[in-house]
Amino acid sequence: MSAHQGHRRIFEGGCHCGNLTYVFEASAGLDVIGLRADQCTFCLAHRNRTTSDPKGAMRIFVREPSELSRYRFGLGITDFLICKRCGVFIGALMEEGDKAWFTVNANSFRPPPPDDLPLAPVDYDGEDVAARIARRKQKWTPVVEFAV
Repeated sequence: MSAHQGHRRIFEGGCHCGNLTYVFEASAGLDVIGLRADQCTFCLAHRNRTTSDPKGAMRIFVREPSELSRYRFGLGITDFLICKRCGVFIGALMEEGDKAWFTVNANSFRPPPPDDLPLAPVDYDGEDVAARIARRKQKWTPVVEFAV
């Protein structure tokens, strides 16, 4: 669900069974911050539409921690958060020390954004670890709460 709070936008969502939920506070609507379609094999297989906002805030809540899968692949620096119970991927989490950044799967918004919103294909295969970390810190949404 998207709601206005001043100029902020609030998007709520989560997995199908409700084990993983979140509140994504964005500085603008999806028409401004945009939707991306990463061209990696994981994202293509899940038909993900992701978004993030470095001026926003992400709060993630896990009801049953034993039902949270933190899947890693590729460079091994990011956890793809998937509910073991219903199989929904809610987004990708990169942690460093006591800080974390997130890109959310907009298909898990309640309700999801319209199918006709523009979708920018992106390909990050050429990045090394340092470049990928730097980009995510600059572009992804800061996590202000991760309640596991």
